[in-house]
Amino acid sequence: MRKRIALLVAGIAAVLLPLAAAPTASAAGEFHVSGVYYTQAQCTAAGQAGFALWGPVFYCADGPQGLVYLYTH
Repeated sequence: MRKRIALLVAGIAAVLLPLAAAPTASAAGEFHVSGVYYTQAQCTAAGQAGFALWGPVFYCADGPQGLVYLYTH
């Protein structure tokens, strides 16, 4: 249950924080977390599906507890 709550909180933060700081992060040329997934395939599919939001530049990196984080530019 804690893992689900932590994943939900991380997902909400991953959506709201980049939206709030989008002009700053984009101007600085930094990557930020845009999602948290269970597998590399899910992360890659989400990165490709979000092309209209963040463009073609994204990568997926392994994180703690076996989760995969989607980083976008």
